[in-house]
Amino acid sequence: MTMIQLYGSPLSGNTHKVRMALAFLGLPWDERLTDAAARRSDSFAALTPMRQIPLFVDGAFTLRDSQAILAFLAARHRPGDWDGAAPEERGEIAVWLSHAANEIANGPATLRLARKFDVPIAEDHAAAITARILPVVEAHLERRDWLVGDRLTIADLAASPYLALVEDAGIDAAAWPAIHAWTHRIAALPDFPAMPGWPAERVAIEGAA
Repeated sequence: MTMIQLYGSPLSGNTHKVRMALAFLGLPWDERLTDAAARRSDSFAALTPMRQIPLFVDGAFTLRDSQAILAFLAARHRPGDWDGAAPEERGEIAVWLSHAANEIANGPATLRLARKFDVPIAEDHAAAITARILPVVEAHLERRDWLVGDRLTIADLAASPYLALVEDAGIDAAAWPAIHAWTHRIAALPDFPAMPGWPAERVAIEGAA
């Protein structure tokens, strides 16, 4: 049996989406640290033409894009549970996968690039997108524990990392209490993998209190 390989970075929220899925599924994997220099290499381009992380490799099967990898893992290992039990749930999950790839990626995740990694961005544009998406997520989570249905789904896995790391983007997490509680709820789940900026140990203690 081949070992799953996950090409990524410890500080990448997109990598952490897949890392969480693999950990919660109990699937062993070999994590290949892939920095910017490695992503520019011809050998990495041969694996994925976009030269982006995360990259999922399982034997001869390779898949890029964190949302696509989550969809694949759900369909293979938790069909109907993680990817929706009915057409309505599947549609709602698709909305959050889209938000993760668009508004969250271009808003708070992009602001984090500027604040934490000193990457030049169109800051006014990223701030405007952030100001639109955070109230939407906050209002949605004020009425529920999970983004879709009554359980964790790939919607939560896709949307949560960069919202858990908003302090890295210069955003006060306390200003968004429903989002803050939700990301704590995820980190308190059994087998949650640690990530810098999202301290599982402290969160797990708070969740048990």
